[in-house]
Amino acid sequence: MDLKSAIILPLLFCLAAIPAGAQRKVSADVEVKTVSGGKLSTVTKSVYCANNGRLVTIFKKPVSYYVVANAKGEAQLYRPASNEVFTQTDKSLASGTELVMLFMGGQIDDLGLRAFGYKLTATTRDDGYVKKTFKPSDPTLPDVEIVFENYLPIYCLYTAPDGKVLSKKYLSDYKQFGRLMLPLRVTDIAYGKGNDSTVVRTIYSSVKVDVDDPAFAFQVPADATPMKLPEAAR
Repeated sequence: MDLKSAIILPLLFCLAAIPAGAQRKVSADVEVKTVSGGKLSTVTKSVYCANNGRLVTIFKKPVSYYVVANAKGEAQLYRPASNEVFTQTDKSLASGTELVMLFMGGQIDDLGLRAFGYKLTATTRDDGYVKKTFKPSDPTLPDVEIVFENYLPIYCLYTAPDGKVLSKKYLSDYKQFGRLMLPLRVTDIAYGKGNDSTVVRTIYSSVKVDVDDPAFAFQVPADATPMKLPEAAR
């Protein structure tokens, strides 16, 4: 090995070892369009993801409110109009369920499934694609297949224990921001009874990496009052 190779090869190895989540913070605007029962609804929000697991989501339309969550699933929903806060702890509310946070943390090999008790059971290769099959520890949860192209997830298939296809996910329009590779378009199709289905299209834009913004440090005001939920929601 010559001197040039002796210097460059270890450098390349070190760079490859740096996780995609080397960024300290990432923010993005998000538009979510849902078509269900022939009706279209749109939600707009902005997400502020920090590498310590803290996620601030500012919902803008149709209703304005904040959600602050951490990696443990401890979340606060705050309504500035009424200065009310609702606090809940649930794994499904964990910051890691946000797509940007997953890619920040380099969890593209399983899209965060291991946090929900999934294990990789099979890996197959076909014509440049790699398919990984994940099985849940909870038998009531669906099996998940993730298809990768050029090491990036492009398709997910969720199948019920009885073999019925529950939903599909397509990830596309990948763009690179610094060391972060992120899909800017995600399409989810959930199948209901008969021909009923719900289609959710999520578009990410205005992605910023390591750009300071006061929203990253947002805190629910100390004088916020606990939110009163309707009896039916308790």
